[in-house]
Amino acid sequence: MGINIKELTDSRDTVNKWMERFGVRFGVYNKGIFNEQLFPFDSVPRIIPKKDWDYLERGLEQRVRALNMFLWDIYHEKKIIKDGVVPEEFVYSSKGYMPQCEGISPTGKVYVCGGFHQRTDHRLHTALS
Repeated sequence: MGINIKELTDSRDTVNKWMERFGVRFGVYNKGIFNEQLFPFDSVPRIIPKKDWDYLERGLEQRVRALNMFLWDIYHEKKIIKDGVVPEEFVYSSKGYMPQCEGISPTGKVYVCGGFHQRTDHRLHTALS
């Protein structure tokens, strides 16, 4: 059984179209300017050495906890807005903000539970999904 490149490409394209349709995006601040872009998906699995995975796992767990705490606060107490840490307009004008989620309490306060990594210039970079 070999790898079917067309199937991999088609699955990647299908997932990317769905993510575009449902607004799966991430934002990056660069020199004080906020830029949003589509979250890329690649259907080719990568083998990650254990040493790299151990490093990534610690960072991903921390980031997932922090993001879930942020989302819980945004959709409940809004302390981060009241304290002036995150501007109100940043939250409410975001394409990812969903007012219909106000007050919703997902099991375990978990909104986000995954991540990905990429390697550039011999360094690992992580992001959440």
